[in-house]
Amino acid sequence: MRILAIDTSFGSGSVAAVDDGGAVERSLGPSGSHARVLTAALAEVAAGRGWGELGDLKPGDVIAVIRGPGSFTGLRVGVAAAKALAWTTGARLVGVSGFEVLARRAARLPGWDEAPISIAYDAGRGDVFSALATPVAEGWTIGPPSLAPLDAWIESLPHASRVTGPALDMASELITARTDLALAPQEVRYPAAAEAAAIARVRAEAGDVDDPHTLLPDYLRQSYAEERKPLPGG
Repeated sequence: MRILAIDTSFGSGSVAAVDDGGAVERSLGPSGSHARVLTAALAEVAAGRGWGELGDLKPGDVIAVIRGPGSFTGLRVGVAAAKALAWTTGARLVGVSGFEVLARRAARLPGWDEAPISIAYDAGRGDVFSALATPVAEGWTIGPPSLAPLDAWIESLPHASRVTGPALDMASELITARTDLALAPQEVRYPAAAEAAAIARVRAEAGDVDDPHTLLPDYLRQSYAEERKPLPGG
């Protein structure tokens, strides 16, 4: 199975080409350049695995994309590109939750694979999106995400919680005051395309794929501009 994976949810973002023989992954650079460099980066990693042109992908192949949470603009770019590739090539489309990707990354830390992990994203305006990842026989169950002020979220964390996610970087001073918490190192706090590919493989093998016509980014909240739009007739 060949899997082309896209992550434009945060920061530099990344893309990956993965098959049974190995993987090639590369960063996309600054988030503002994702739309400009994404197609070339996908072609580069595909060529790195010897796949030829992007248009050579087939219905048995998979396009994986992190659907959110993340940057509004970034998610639109990544999801739109993934859907376009699925439409034009017939490859299967799998939208992957960033929460599940971060749980998978953190689970490689010693002692982190057998207990729940609290995951939080920076939601802007002093808020975080958080969810609890609970290990199951094959992977993780992600609880419903919730929106809360940063300080309230930190206060709500149970004693000795394992914690990861981009929100740790915005909460450095507040969260380090909770000396009982186990905090994931910075290098695993953000999603990665290769991890999304691994999750997409399992889903695709089980026949759990998405419809390119209906897959949408998972913003979890409206943008500030959308929230300020006047109601119809208002």
